[in-house]
Amino acid sequence: MFKIPHIIAHRGASIEAPENTIAAFRVAGARNAKWVECDVTLSADNKCVLIHDETLERTTNGTGPIHQSDLATLRGLDAGAWFSDIYKGERIPTLTDTLETLYFMEMGANLEIKPSGCDPVRLCHEVIAELKRAKDLPILISSFDDIAVAEMRKHAPEIPCGWLLETLPKNWKAEYDRLGASAIHIDHAALTPVSAAEIVKAGVPLVCYTINEVDRARELFAWGVTSVITDDPAKLITAIPHRPLPSTR
Repeated sequence: MFKIPHIIAHRGASIEAPENTIAAFRVAGARNAKWVECDVTLSADNKCVLIHDETLERTTNGTGPIHQSDLATLRGLDAGAWFSDIYKGERIPTLTDTLETLYFMEMGANLEIKPSGCDPVRLCHEVIAELKRAKDLPILISSFDDIAVAEMRKHAPEIPCGWLLETLPKNWKAEYDRLGASAIHIDHAALTPVSAAEIVKAGVPLVCYTINEVDRARELFAWGVTSVITDDPAKLITAIPHRPLPSTR
């Protein structure tokens, strides 16, 4: 059992450093974030790597689909220069790199399972294997992919798994229970005071993405939202309410 913190740094402190890199995670820790959110997918040789997009162009100097490049190729790319010359030479991290860094920084992680063209079942199994080899730290899995959520719950029921949504379906509670999820992660723009109250009343931890304005974060916390995911943890830390946090199961 652990508590999801009020503030989670989106792909690290991605307003200050290149997203999904060790540099962004270190900056997040320096800004007093307790957790980061990051995206994990597979290379062509089935190694767990951190990158958001299905293709390499936006955040690296590479081209083409991530799942068609092996780890050695991905590790040779520059994942920082696109953001700033300060971060030139920053690499795409492996999941192992990330877990070791977070462990020594005493931070936790929301790992989003992002198939990005690879087999979601294989991705889940590789993530589970990595987590079992890693030092102990708070981990919350999440995914938009129902297959991934179900696979994680089936093969690693001890790891809490959030159900990622863009909108809240009318039958959300039945589907949430069917998946065996441990939290709902939803676009804050899709949430209303009524729907938030319904989720909170059901005792479900509620995580919202992506919020970069303090007033909006305070409003969501007033609705009972557990946690907000933000690009700017340094700013949003001022919105943290003084109330107990719910635990995952």
